[in-house]
Amino acid sequence: MKRIVVFFLVLLLFAGCAPKGEAVSAPAPTATAAPSPTPFATNAPVQELQVELSPAAATATPVAVPTEAPTPEPTEAPEPTATAEPGPLSGRIIGVDPGHQLVYDPKPEPMAPNSRETKQRTAGGTRGVRTGTYEYEVNRAVGLELRDLLQAAGAQVVLTHEVLDVNISNIERAQMFNEANVDLGIRLHCNGNDNQKNRGCFLMVPSQNRTAFFDENVAAAKAILEAYCQETGLSSRYKEGITYHSNQTGFNWCTRPIVTIEMGHLTNPEEDALLSDPAFQKTMAMGLYKGILAYFEAKD
Repeated sequence: MKRIVVFFLVLLLFAGCAPKGEAVSAPAPTATAAPSPTPFATNAPVQELQVELSPAAATATPVAVPTEAPTPEPTEAPEPTATAEPGPLSGRIIGVDPGHQLVYDPKPEPMAPNSRETKQRTAGGTRGVRTGTYEYEVNRAVGLELRDLLQAAGAQVVLTHEVLDVNISNIERAQMFNEANVDLGIRLHCNGNDNQKNRGCFLMVPSQNRTAFFDENVAAAKAILEAYCQETGLSSRYKEGITYHSNQTGFNWCTRPIVTIEMGHLTNPEEDALLSDPAFQKTMAMGLYKGILAYFEAKD
C-alpha cells in the first residue's frame, strides 16, 4: 500500500512541471542569420576622391622616356651639276649703235671736241629704191639680232637704242660707249648713192690722228669685213674695203675702239631687196658676229 502511494506522488510531481497540452522536448539549435547588407541609397551624394600633391611633386619635371631614334634611310648622293663654261666673249663689253632713228634732228652739234665745225645731231639716212625700206629700220633689225648673238656668247652689250622713236645725237651715242668703257663699238649703217649700180659693203675707221686705237680699229675692221662678206656673199665696195675718216662726229667724240660698217647699198635694187629681207638680216648679223669674234680671238 505504501508503494502505491509513493508511485502516485511521483506522477503528480511530473505532471505539475510540464504545461498542459504541450509535449516536452529538447530545444533544437537555431542558426544565427548573417546581417543583411545596407541597401545603397541612389540619391546619396557622390564624393569625389581628391588627392593633394605635395609642392615638390606638383612642380617636378616629368622624366622623358627615351625613344629609339629612327634609322635614316639611305639616300642617293645628288649628281653634280655641270658648271656652264664661259662664252667666247665673256668679260667683253661691246657697243652696238644702229645708225639713224625715226626722229630727224638737224640741229647742229660740234663735229669734234673743241671744234667750231658742226654737223646735224642726227641725219635721216637713206631709203630702199625698190622696197621703200628706211635705213634706220634695217639698222635696228640687224642691231637687235647682233645683240642677241653677242649676249649668247657671254658679252655685255651696250645698245644705244631698241626702239626707233628716239632722239639720240651722234655725240650722245659716242658718250654711251665711253661711259661703258666698251672694248669695241660698232656703228651699223647702209649706204646710199646717186648711181644705182654702186653696190657692196665697206668699213670705216677714224683717221690715225683722231684716235688712240688706230691699230685696233683697223684690225677689227678687217676681221669684220672678211667674215661679213663670207657669210652674206656680198662683195666689198672698195679694193681694201676700208676707208678712213676725220669728219665723223660718232668717231671724233668716241674715246674707245670703234668702227662703222656700211652693210650694203639701199640705192641698189638687188641689194635693197636683200637688206630689207628679215631672213637676210639674220645672216648679216651672223656675219658681223663672226667678224667680232674673230677679232677678239686674234687679239687674245
